[in-house]
Amino acid sequence: MRGIGRWMSDHGEVAGILVFLLVVTLIGGASYGISYAAGGGSGKKGPAPSAAETLAAGNPSESPAGGEAEESTEEGGDGPAVQPLGSGAAESTPAAAAPESSQEAESPSSGALETGSGDSQTAAGAQGDTFTEHGVHFQAVDEQVTAKIETNLRRVPSTEKDEDVVTRIYNGDWIRRTGIGHNGWSRVEYEGQVLYAVTSYLSTDGSSASAPTYQEVSDSVTAKDEVYLRSAPDSSADDNVVATLAHGEFVARTGIGSDGWSRLDYNGTEVYAVTSLLTTE
Repeated sequence: MRGIGRWMSDHGEVAGILVFLLVVTLIGGASYGISYAAGGGSGKKGPAPSAAETLAAGNPSESPAGGEAEESTEEGGDGPAVQPLGSGAAESTPAAAAPESSQEAESPSSGALETGSGDSQTAAGAQGDTFTEHGVHFQAVDEQVTAKIETNLRRVPSTEKDEDVVTRIYNGDWIRRTGIGHNGWSRVEYEGQVLYAVTSYLSTDGSSASAPTYQEVSDSVTAKDEVYLRSAPDSSADDNVVATLAHGEFVARTGIGSDGWSRLDYNGTEVYAVTSLLTTE
């Protein structure tokens, strides 16, 4: 050792160079060992960390492993779902919803009324409702009726004109009634036509008006509108019309028949008028 120390002392410049080379050799060996370990034992240097990894390592709170990234990860995927820019899929605007009224437009109109014989609605309106035709207030019904006696079916609910008679029906001829008027007329349908008949002449149970009986009364009546006074309780022909009774003109009534007719005293003459067309007011 003394020899080495004396030699280094005598050759100080050379000794400095040797020490320097020794230090360089040691540092190079250490660097090689580190590179060997990082390269998996291959002796090659490992890849340099990316800027994102370096940033994540330096600031863990910005790592993509946070809660929001986990919520957007597709099930079974390796990481958060990524949508390419410009594809349109990343836009959050929902597709325009179909207008709510589109279903209503396709559905049948709620105002349309079915006219089937088994329905609770009639061509004039829902059963039980009221409607007005020719100045008469009708309550809507939907039922089958027949004539108690020979009955005229007219275009209008009035006996004023004979030419309004379209046809006659008899007991056993069933037709559809769609309204009952406040003035003693019924609205009926016959072979596709809307016609009118005296309510008291019609029956829903098929009964006829043969052999009528009269209840004796004593009061004064007038026409609700206008009514024929006939010599017999029969409207099948107009040759028995004695007079026409207008509203406000009163006559004495002596009997109310079971056939829908009233017996009246008109200037000393016994005449008949349809009961439902008369009123005491």
